[in-house]
Amino acid sequence: MNIKTIENFVLKDVILISSLPDMGKVGGLVTEHLQKALDAKISSKVVLSDKPWVNQKDGMISTPSDEYTIHVDEKNAIVIFTGNNQPQEPNVVISMTEKILDAVKKIGNIKLVISAGGYLPAEKNGGKSVYGVATDDESMQILKDNNIPVLGNEVSSITWFNGLVLGKAKQNGINGIGLFGEIHEPDSPQYLAASNIIKLISKILKITIDTTEIDKKIIPIQTEVKKDRPGIG
Repeated sequence: MNIKTIENFVLKDVILISSLPDMGKVGGLVTEHLQKALDAKISSKVVLSDKPWVNQKDGMISTPSDEYTIHVDEKNAIVIFTGNNQPQEPNVVISMTEKILDAVKKIGNIKLVISAGGYLPAEKNGGKSVYGVATDDESMQILKDNNIPVLGNEVSSITWFNGLVLGKAKQNGINGIGLFGEIHEPDSPQYLAASNIIKLISKILKITIDTTEIDKKIIPIQTEVKKDRPGIG
């Protein structure tokens, strides 16, 4: 994993919003939209080459890689980490969460980490609901103050980056919350869930975030998807 600095930023306290595509690609949709809507400037590129294969064209071998970015919204003191997919290996995900937190600490003191993702509940609410988790009592109060229901105990683990980044934040003594939007189809982009999460982030941080672009992509829910158990991540 290689982190290349594009532009240095030095802020006092920052809020880190970091999530990658998961069920319904919700985590990635949230951070991708925020980066554009807040006109955040790129700070760093993260290049990851963890694929268990190589590419071949015309007899020439090349190494595949994925690129992730760290953007900074100086006006609102927000740092955004986003990318197009999740790392392939568990140890790489763990390393990534540590390195991203370390990189953001160089920009400013992280006072809150916000993660996001999709949630396919056993009982659905028309795609309207967003559920939350917290790293500590203070962060749990953020959920309560904004009337965000806590994720039910039927979900016992939150996997990959969107969960691990909260775990690493907790280990580092950083407050964190995870926001998981109700989805109805895990295999296609769930724009409604992402928009619902973005609107909540706007409310929590008391800033204006335009959701017009992502709202235009919302497809009305028409069919019920059957699933044996709830899912997340």
